[in-house]
This record gives sequence, C-alpha cells and structure tokens, in this order.
Amino acid sequence: MTTQNNAFMNFPGFQKEALEPMLAANAVATDAFERLSRQNYAVLGDYINFAVEQARLSTQASDYTQLLAKQTEHARTFGEQLVRRSQEYVEIMSAFQAKAQATAQATAQAVTQAPVAKSKAA
Repeated sequence: MTTQNNAFMNFPGFQKEALEPMLAANAVATDAFERLSRQNYAVLGDYINFAVEQARLSTQASDYTQLLAKQTEHARTFGEQLVRRSQEYVEIMSAFQAKAQATAQATAQAVTQAPVAKSKAA
C-alpha cells in the first residue's frame, strides 16, 4: 500500500524522470544556438570587412576604371565568401537535425523501456 507520505517522497524522482527528455532537448538546442550565433557573428564581420574595404578602394585607385575593376573583383570575392558561409549554415542545421533526431529516438526508447524495467523490478 502506498501512503501519501511515500507519494510525496517519490515526487522528486518522478519530476526528474519527466524532465530528462527536456534536458536532452535543451542541450541540443543550446549547441545549435551557440553555433548559429557564432556563424552570424562571423557573417557580420564579413559584411563589416567588405564595407570598409569598399570605402578604402576609392582612395587606392588612380582612375575610375581601376576603381570599378577593384570594386567588381572585391564584390565577387565577397559573394563567394557568402556562398561558403551559406553552406556552413546548411551544415550547422544538418548537424542539428541529426542530433535532434538521435536525441528524440534515444528519449523515446528510454521512455518505452522504463515501464518495462519497472514492471520487472516489481
């Protein structure tokens, strides 16, 4: 027979079991947030570098044709860099998706196996 006192004593354990899946999901989400934040920081730095270099090009060119050629080359290089950065975003999100699926599967297995283990123990 379970007394009310025993139920209260078991409550922290029940609460821990209920929160374990959320803790695992939180760890995966935190990792993704960190990686995306650092990626955004890097992209912002690329934009700042591009803007500063574009402003400096006008002081380094001897005529308009040379300025236009340098600006075009610099813009092409920047575009290629943005393509690489976008590929990095895809890699980050693919890794996040794989981790999230693995975590969800592990959690689902743990949840389905927990009642079986408890019934065998009883």
